[in-house]
Order: sequence, then C-alpha cells, then structure tokens
Amino acid sequence: MNSGDTEKTRFTCDWIFDLLVVLSDGKVVCGCADPYGERPLGHLKDEPILDIWRSARVREIREGLNAGYAPFCEPCGLKRRLSDESPVPQRPVDLERLPRIFLEPTVLCNLSCFQAVCNHDSGILKTRERSRFPLDEFKRLIDEVGEHLIRLDLFNYGDPFVHPQAVEMVEYVKSRYPQVFLYVSTNGLMLDEDKIQRLVISGMDEITFSVDGPDQKTYERYRCGGDFSGVLSLMASFVAERDKTGREVPYINWRYILFRWNDSRRRMNKTRRLAEKIGADRLTWEITDHPAAARSKRYQIGTKAWNKIYHEIWDSSQIGNAIPGRRLRADIQSEESDPVMTRGQPLRCSIRVKNTGGALWRKQAYSGRRIIRLGAQLHNAEGRLLDLNYARAFLNRDMTGGDTDTLSIELPDLPDPGEYRLKFDMVSEGIDWFESGGSPVLWTNLMVKESG
Repeated sequence: MNSGDTEKTRFTCDWIFDLLVVLSDGKVVCGCADPYGERPLGHLKDEPILDIWRSARVREIREGLNAGYAPFCEPCGLKRRLSDESPVPQRPVDLERLPRIFLEPTVLCNLSCFQAVCNHDSGILKTRERSRFPLDEFKRLIDEVGEHLIRLDLFNYGDPFVHPQAVEMVEYVKSRYPQVFLYVSTNGLMLDEDKIQRLVISGMDEITFSVDGPDQKTYERYRCGGDFSGVLSLMASFVAERDKTGREVPYINWRYILFRWNDSRRRMNKTRRLAEKIGADRLTWEITDHPAAARSKRYQIGTKAWNKIYHEIWDSSQIGNAIPGRRLRADIQSEESDPVMTRGQPLRCSIRVKNTGGALWRKQAYSGRRIIRLGAQLHNAEGRLLDLNYARAFLNRDMTGGDTDTLSIELPDLPDPGEYRLKFDMVSEGIDWFESGGSPVLWTNLMVKESG
C-alpha cells in the first residue's frame, strides 16, 4: 500500500475467492450485498462464467484484498474490518476452478416484505434486463462448471419458486452432478405437494424457510401478504415427505429475522416449540439492521441478549440451533491418561462420547454429508494448529439423545518426537465441528517418544 493509502481502513473478504453471484439477467456480481447489480464483474451474454472468474479484474480485486484494501470493495457491506494488529489473510489470486455459485432463478417474489431492498416498490425489477433465468441457459451454465462445482445456492433476491421451472433446475443439477451441495432459501408459499415430493426425490441437500414469527399477526408485519398457517403446513409436509424416504436430506431450516416486534422471549420460545412440533431440523435467529426503524435493539451484536443466543444465530456457525432437543452437542471424555506414542508407530485411543444435544447422530447418510464422527485435531505444545483433520473415528451405531458409547480412534504416527496437544471434538462431516455450535471439546497432551 502506498503512502496515499495509509489512512484507509484495512479490510478483508472471502467472497471473491470462493464464489460468484449470477443475477436473473445473466449479470455476474461479487456478493449478495449488491442487490441492484451496480458493480458487475461481467455478463454471461458476453463471456463464460469461468472467464469472468479468471479475469484480470477479479484477480486485481483478490490482490487488493491480500494487501488489505481493494477499492472495488469499498461500498460493500460484506467486507470485514481488520484491526491494526490483525494480519491480512492471504489467499491465492489465480484460481482455475469455481467452487460455488449463488444463482438467482428470478428476481420476482410472491410477497412484498416491509421496506426490503427487493420489495415490489423498491425498483429492483428495473435493474434486471429480464426477471427470470431461462432453463436452457441454466443447464449450459451448470454443464460448464458442474464437474468441479462444490456448492450451488439457488436463490438471491426474489423467491426461487416463483420461477415456473425452479424444481426442474434442482432436478437437473442433482441428476447430473449429485456431488454438488444444493441449497435453497424460500418463503415457502409457492410450494405444493407435488413440488415437495419432487424436491425430496431429487436429493436436494438443504432448504431454509424464512418465517419471522410464531403467529399470523407477528409474521405478516414483515412478510406482507404471507400466510403463516400455510407455510407452517408446507414445512410440516416437507418434513413428513422427507422422513418417509428414511433420508436425512433435504435438511430443513426455519430462519427467523429478529425485529423489534418479534424479539420477545415469549414469541421466541413459542417459535422453538412450533419448530420442534413440525419436525424442523434447525431453527436460527438472524440479526439485521434493516430496515433501521424495525431492527431489534435487544439483540444487536455485542449486547448481553445477543451473547446469550450467540450459538442460535444463523451465521454464527453451520450447526447452531435454537431447538433445545435438536442440537449437536456432546460430552467427550478420555478413558485413559494422556496418550504416549512411539515415533513412527500409530496409537489407538478409547474415547467415551455422549449425545447431550438430542439431534440424531447418523453413522451413515444418503448424501454422504452430516455423518457424525469423532475427530482429533493436532496442535503443537503451544497450541498452534498443525492438522485440523489429524484423525477420525466412525460411530459404532446411530446415537440418539442421551446415548453413550466408547469409540476407538487411531492416531497416525508422527515422525518428530516431542510434546503435542490433541483437541477431540465431534464433527458433522461436510458441515461443521460441534464446538462452533457451543459444544465442549476435550484437550489432552500427546507425547511422542523415540523408539527403543
């Protein structure tokens, strides 16, 4: 950074390193915080998405972020400020494969949420050359990137199921590229029994329903024109249809934006009970500051109330949950003293685990994700992480709430003698570690000694 930049606030961001956002008209932007497409990176009518991903412009933005400042990112609310003491995270700038896409099937919505940036009066429709992404173009795009695509988020602004071929889009992706994690967020009201059945059969991985209240009066304060009992019935039908298959997917979330009119403990606790009753897998709260007059002052970041529900907030982790009986939490205990390993020889340890959160721990899963395993993370003697995925152990069986079992985990041999530390935690594979959802972990020392 030159001398003229010294007073600029340093920041970083992961979005441009991990994904691109495709709007309904084919315009490509950097993140979901550009609802009107004011800072495009390119357009699919002009060039393939991989050319945009590998372009000099995108590379320049990444280089700027690695230096702590990119002018392109200045207006964006997604960037993370860095303190003077914080080092700037470093990421590769030359990336061949595009791992993730947010794709907006349509900018149209069946509801008009209160003062939302995409409501019917916002003018967002005028910022798109077309309101729907054509199915044939969608297929070409997916075929271009599908072999190496890791995740597709099939939503942005508008509701995806207003698009008459949204279900076909899901079916196409999961039939051609089943390894892609396909996630959808919706208000749910455009679904019906036929669409629900097809989405379940497709193997779609995860769906979030946005429902901001435990009753019609509270819910419609923001979701103007919404039908609370209707969306609750649809969510229950989705759960029932999924459970008939014996699969764990689609994983079903209830996401609740906290506003000043719905943030009472009474309403939040009522929502917990409703979410559990209909069988939702996860309930989370979302913190917002928009619209400003409607924001929940009680739960703004840093307040005592916010700290109390931190592990129930949508973006605090991938597994946080406000439903008490469906959390991923564990008690982990070693049945032995601190392990001692002989250099060059693996070591097997016995670890006792108890399901204290209530959510089902699956030994096997249809999707290959959300399998629960015991993991050991390797640290040096000072606590610096050396290997996040040092060792794993499968469950002996599925485990429900209250179940206890002893797992045998093999620690791979280490070539260098000395002192190490191990952190044992349960992990939902492909999703997150239990610790991120508030579950305690087990630390032990590991001594590696010379053979003989």
